[in-house]
Amino acid sequence: MKHSTTNNDVTDFILQHHTRVMTMRDNDLFVAVDSHIRVLNLVEFKDAWIAATKKAIESNAELSSNWFSSVPFKLLDTPEINFTIVSLASNTNGRLLSVTGESSLVIVCLPRHSFSAISLTKQKVDCRTLTVGRKYYKKNQAEILKVEWHPLSETHTHIVALSSDNILRIFDASADIDEPEQTFDLSPVEKSPSRSATPGRGFTFEDDDVNGYEDAVTFSLGGKSHEQSGWEPFSIFYALRSGHMYALCPVVPFRSIIHKKHLDNLTSLTEAKYQKAKSDDSKDRQLMSLLFKLQRQWLKHLSDSSKVGRKTNLLNSDMISVVSNDMSIKFDVKRQGPFLVNQENAVSTSAQVTDILYIYDKPVSILALALSNSQVKNHVLLSEIDPQWQIPTANTKEEWHKELGTLLADRDFLPKAMLYESFDLKTKSLPPTDSLRLLSDPIYPDTYYIYHTGGVTAIGMSKWLEAYKNMLKKIEDEQDYALTALKRLLSEKTQSDVRYLINTAPFSNAFTPIIGLFVIVDLYLSYTLVAVTDEYKLVYRDLNMRSDPEQDKAYQAATKNQLKYIASTDNSPAYEPLLPLPIFEKPKQLDNLPTQSKIAIPKALADSKEIVINEETLRFFSKSAEQVRRETRDIRKAAAKIEERITLQQKEFEKQVETVRELNSRLEKYCSPQSKKAQKQAIEEISQRHQRLRLRMDEQLRQIINQCQPGLSNEENKWIEKLQELSGKISGVSGYASRIELLKKQLDQLKTQTKKEQKFNPTNMSNDQLKNLLDVLRGQSKSIDEAKTRVENMESKIMTTASS
Repeated sequence: MKHSTTNNDVTDFILQHHTRVMTMRDNDLFVAVDSHIRVLNLVEFKDAWIAATKKAIESNAELSSNWFSSVPFKLLDTPEINFTIVSLASNTNGRLLSVTGESSLVIVCLPRHSFSAISLTKQKVDCRTLTVGRKYYKKNQAEILKVEWHPLSETHTHIVALSSDNILRIFDASADIDEPEQTFDLSPVEKSPSRSATPGRGFTFEDDDVNGYEDAVTFSLGGKSHEQSGWEPFSIFYALRSGHMYALCPVVPFRSIIHKKHLDNLTSLTEAKYQKAKSDDSKDRQLMSLLFKLQRQWLKHLSDSSKVGRKTNLLNSDMISVVSNDMSIKFDVKRQGPFLVNQENAVSTSAQVTDILYIYDKPVSILALALSNSQVKNHVLLSEIDPQWQIPTANTKEEWHKELGTLLADRDFLPKAMLYESFDLKTKSLPPTDSLRLLSDPIYPDTYYIYHTGGVTAIGMSKWLEAYKNMLKKIEDEQDYALTALKRLLSEKTQSDVRYLINTAPFSNAFTPIIGLFVIVDLYLSYTLVAVTDEYKLVYRDLNMRSDPEQDKAYQAATKNQLKYIASTDNSPAYEPLLPLPIFEKPKQLDNLPTQSKIAIPKALADSKEIVINEETLRFFSKSAEQVRRETRDIRKAAAKIEERITLQQKEFEKQVETVRELNSRLEKYCSPQSKKAQKQAIEEISQRHQRLRLRMDEQLRQIINQCQPGLSNEENKWIEKLQELSGKISGVSGYASRIELLKKQLDQLKTQTKKEQKFNPTNMSNDQLKNLLDVLRGQSKSIDEAKTRVENMESKIMTTASS
């Protein structure tokens, strides 16, 4: 199949719509085909593969593809979706699925449980659908450009949508699907004489925007709220078709959930800024104190409305629920921008922005910008985005409105960014106009992926980003040389690693675009990148997990600790291992291998029986062979190091075997022939089970996942154990509930006895009580008699003394 970009309608559609026809919810894979949504449970799929592989090994036969049919996909029954689906996105708790068309937005309510719980014989699954913003999104009125679920939503139902009318809308599907909760107009600022007459203030457009280059075409949210977050979770970054970048802050759903310490830190920081600016002698700083006062007022409104989010997250009391509205501050949120970027690498007038991605790797903020000429630009933000509002400078009686509004419109207060690097992904086989889409890695914030017409490319920024963060930390520690080292680092500009993971355009004039991408992170399903082409061919690429340097250091320290306790005794010397420290690490040549991208050939070429040998195919094979040769050399170098290490380990192993043999000879003196026979039999059984155990590893792993729930943290497991203990105390055999029931029965019996006629007892005492009382009285009577006798004796003695 050959694709051409000469059709203007196709070109416009590719440029203006965020195509992503694949997403995941837990272990369920969703793929959109035209107006239908197919679902496949990947855990069931892998289970079927394990069973088929096991059967093939036992029968000593090759694995056929017939097992595919044992796990058929399911269809979502959504008759309201009668349009071609452009993108899919699952919300944060997996209950809702957004389905976007060219000018339609529908939310599908998914079953609470996984699709594996649904019968295999049931091919269609009925799902409720909600049409969002019906009166706003129409084919001739406004087309939808991009849709994302907001990560701060307490109800997980807030969805952000950007349309071709330059309006950014936030809908709350749990409250109202027809009217947006919040609306932001991103239209270009009108040119006015008052703005253009003041050089250096604000931003104006010299020419009429005939081609729509000042229209907003894409956006990116600021991410989740963490303890060390700044204002970025409350921000939305967006880009115009021309390449200018803007920001909106503060923007949050009216019902949000944020980290308590995050809110406390922002409140303390804003209060410190306000007090410092208020006491400053500079007039501009005193005006800025009014802005900080507004920020403090907005944060106070959030704090006053906050409550511990017990309903949202039972096991994390650090998260709080806040209620916001547009009444806390009477001004509209300001469009902050455009970002001031070094202009030597300005965006070409022929290129258009296709996507933007905000990346935060504490404390560095990065904006990645993708262009239609196959270029990607990484910008490092030099100034923090903080809340700003559109302060009126005209038709206002407040003098501070005019002064503060004029000050904030100054060029010096525009957000600043530095263009750190740019990549050109264009090849001769790609069309002149391409649509690049960006996707962040769910594990490593310094990595993101680009999927486009030519395949999938990975950008790894860890090399320069780690050095950049270390320099910033040294600057915070006030080390003198750190600032000079940072300038040198920025001047050298270590480039990011660019890896071509999937190649769908190996030859010119023939390509199959990637229209969906997802990264699977699961203990059972592994860490894998999955892409789908426009021919609905699924292509996957295994990704490499990184070792944690902190864990490596801890492991080395633990090893040293163990070795230092190996001491000599009176009878034998200490054991000296041959393996040196530090612990052996795999050669760096093996990192990110294989570098050769995975080839996905278009269907038309794949079905061809003959391979046409021409200059292009020879060049492709030559380039691929050279890449393989380079990788082979790297592998050989790594193999030499590994072989040297293995030789040393072999010697260490032989030494350990010899030591064990000596210990075993001593042990044999105390072992009977029956024990030897049992050990030999056990070893033979273990050897026989070894082949079967390799295949059973995945089965056991699945059982462990179901039983142990590794997704739960230690605190969550302790909390569950405590709940079970309390439940046992309350509802157990001898728990509080059974005790209360027993006491109730005893009370009823006592009430029944009191109603019956009883023997007259004026003291209202039982026989046992009377007996005890009588014993006490007798004892007291005896004491009284003894005292009386003593008194009489004393009287007689006194009388005798008086008479004498």
